[in-house]
Amino acid sequence: MSLKKIVKSAIGEMFYHGYYRYVKPTGNRTLIYHAFGSKLNHDSYGISINPKLFEEHLKFLKDNYILLPLNHETLDNKLDINSVSITIDDGYKDNLVAIELMEKYQIPYTIYISTGLIDKEQYLTTQDLKDISKLELCTLGTHSVNHVHLSKLKKEEQYNELYNSKVFLEGVIDRKVVDFSYPYGEYDCSAKEIADSLYEIISTSHIGINSVRCDKKMLKRIEIIASDDIQSLRKKIDGYYDFL
Repeated sequence: MSLKKIVKSAIGEMFYHGYYRYVKPTGNRTLIYHAFGSKLNHDSYGISINPKLFEEHLKFLKDNYILLPLNHETLDNKLDINSVSITIDDGYKDNLVAIELMEKYQIPYTIYISTGLIDKEQYLTTQDLKDISKLELCTLGTHSVNHVHLSKLKKEEQYNELYNSKVFLEGVIDRKVVDFSYPYGEYDCSAKEIADSLYEIISTSHIGINSVRCDKKMLKRIEIIASDDIQSLRKKIDGYYDFL
């Protein structure tokens, strides 16, 4: 374990046991996954989790938490209980492995698609999207067209990224798309204004719990990575790292 991780873990222990466990709000903890077993050339962070470990995660979640879809029903009526939701960003081809497992354990999930990457190597195909859109447990949202840093774009370019991805995905699955997550968790005032005008449920990468009266267009999530064993997963759900 690196020094940075050791320090982060130590601070998390002090934060949780010394303070947060006594004041933590009730609500929904939303998890971010990305890839499942693929070797990605750009993955220097460790976003591709072993499918066997992911299945262990699912078993643990199924046995210990209330698992809810990240939708209007949950956000409007079920934030007075503790729950967990699963989201997946980007739209890698290996998401099909994760989908099979989540369907096996009957766990709802949202997948945010970078639509410009569809049909490219290591990403889902148009036919994949059509097929998985028919699954009752699945919600599909967008993740921009090209998975770009929105804050680095002009406003017109931001609009094209967010609008065109929505139109494309709606055309593929023949259904209204209301869900979106920010690529890299990054946005500025104009990107947020555009996203708010186009989508109803928007996920960020801000860490925390979505409690009663949360902003449905600023939902908090926490990232799960390849090195997260069950103990680490539990700590992230419990809020050990909410100080971040």
